[in-house]
Amino acid sequence: MASAPKGTQTRVLPKAGYRSRWLVFGAAALVALLLYLPTLRYGFVWDDRMLILDNPFLGRTNPVDIFTREFWNNPDVDRSAGAMSYYRPLANLSLYVERKTWGLRPAGYHLTNTIVNAAVVFLMCLLLWELFGSVWLAGLGGLLVGIHPAMNCVITFILNRTYLLALLFLLASGHALARGQRGRARFWPALFGGSLLLSALALEASLVFAALAAVWLLANRTRYRRLLIWMAATMLPVAAYLLLRLGIARIPFASSYPLMRLAITEPLRVIDTFGQQLQLLVFPFNQKVIYVPAKPFTSFSVYTILGLLFLGLPLYAMIRLGRSTDRHRDMHGASSNPKPRRSAQPEVEAGRLGWYGYAWMVLFLLPFAHLLFLGPSGRMLYLAAPGALILLAALYRTANHKRLTTRVAYGAILLYAALFAAQTLRRNPIWHDELSLTRAMVLEAPASAVGHLNYGWALEAVGRKEEAIEQYRLAVGINPNYDRAHLCLALALTDRGDLPGAIRELREVVRLHPESWKVRNNLAVTLKDNGQLDSAIVEYREALRLNPNSVLLLNNLSHAYMQIGDVRQAIPLFKALLRLNPDLASARADLAAAYRKAGMPDSAALVEGGK
Repeated sequence: MASAPKGTQTRVLPKAGYRSRWLVFGAAALVALLLYLPTLRYGFVWDDRMLILDNPFLGRTNPVDIFTREFWNNPDVDRSAGAMSYYRPLANLSLYVERKTWGLRPAGYHLTNTIVNAAVVFLMCLLLWELFGSVWLAGLGGLLVGIHPAMNCVITFILNRTYLLALLFLLASGHALARGQRGRARFWPALFGGSLLLSALALEASLVFAALAAVWLLANRTRYRRLLIWMAATMLPVAAYLLLRLGIARIPFASSYPLMRLAITEPLRVIDTFGQQLQLLVFPFNQKVIYVPAKPFTSFSVYTILGLLFLGLPLYAMIRLGRSTDRHRDMHGASSNPKPRRSAQPEVEAGRLGWYGYAWMVLFLLPFAHLLFLGPSGRMLYLAAPGALILLAALYRTANHKRLTTRVAYGAILLYAALFAAQTLRRNPIWHDELSLTRAMVLEAPASAVGHLNYGWALEAVGRKEEAIEQYRLAVGINPNYDRAHLCLALALTDRGDLPGAIRELREVVRLHPESWKVRNNLAVTLKDNGQLDSAIVEYREALRLNPNSVLLLNNLSHAYMQIGDVRQAIPLFKALLRLNPDLASARADLAAAYRKAGMPDSAALVEGGK
């Protein structure tokens, strides 16, 4: 096992304000808590309904069973197990405990998110203080993470609990890793590894930190007294996660081929989304709830320039810093006084931390940039923000600052934090309920067909049906091949009594899904209700061809034949229906009636007699 050489200094950056840190860090956490307390009046939105409100599994399961199921497990939703390839049992466990505690009252769930975010702020402060030794730098850095408006969706949207828990335990793991450099306590590796495992069980992306930690340990191996134990604490959580996921829950990882194809065929899309997300981190005042895949994200644009700048400028600064440190070391090594200046040591240490922060930021954001289009924007920034803060703090510490300059810098950060808080307070009400959220989506992304569809659903839920129909029309106007929008529009028109309009929309759905018997059945029912029995029969027959053993279709088609008086066609269908379900009394009665109408009373009597 590697141990620190005699005389090695394990803490280079001095700690200041040791006694005041708890007050400063607690104040930062309290500000974040107070900022999000109004969310306790918010409701369930978006996927909260599917996973919490309308999920019987969450109400009847047990903690052990949760670790054998995929994240989106819901028996009332037609989704095969593992289809989303998400394994996040810690998040599910927290929702299960809240379901037992709060029932279906959303205030409790929002309170948990708010408290966890405050804890994240406190741990972020601790990590920065451990790394840089400045209470005010750490306090301001932690505060910025907790109140940043681009990441408010993580706190206001209950199901983003996954990101909250992931970062909470990532910061605990990172703090234990940093603290272990200067402590002999044996529990630091255990705390580091245990926190890393819990973070991975909340969000798969946390596994990136295992690689980051392993590189850190190897680069700083002289500072860790029990390096092999630390390396084991890095690898064991990964092995435990894989065992739980692949061996017990049997949930495979999604194929990496689509992501590889995306990176190869559309590299600008990855760079553009990376640049767009980091632009939000720096300037979050033009944020949107969702972003629509469009030309600016697949071709050279301002986002490409931003992405390359965000990748290149910090890297250039770190390389320059490394060269400057090497030159300084060479100069003093050749002088008559072999002992380097003390002022050079913090610069060396800050350089190490700068590389650490740069890797954290890039590895937690660049590979996942494509997720920008799969949900609310800003989610992945929550995991990448600590790396950006560490990088900026390291670059700041390498410069020579006068006291006045330091005060001006801290004042500017406080002003920026105030603007962040104001913007967060302005945007939080967007997440108040489904109606306010979907309305914001269509206002900010009018070219999103999905946004208009969701807004239509929300309007229809509160009885504003005419406005809902208008939103559905806008959705199909944007994307004529959007089957769900056509179907929702058809159902809304049917409810209004506009059957011809509904039929037009259902024919579009049939065009998009010609092999779906359910879609053809829906069209046939609407045609029948509109008095177009002959057309309805054509659709029923085609649907029955696709699903010949459907009780529903046999029943619908046989009654359609009876309505037009074609008893000879109806009788074999009633017989087929009885063969599939001999105990169906209504089918037996219908067959007997069909025999009588066909002038076959003896056959009717036999059927009524159970033969």
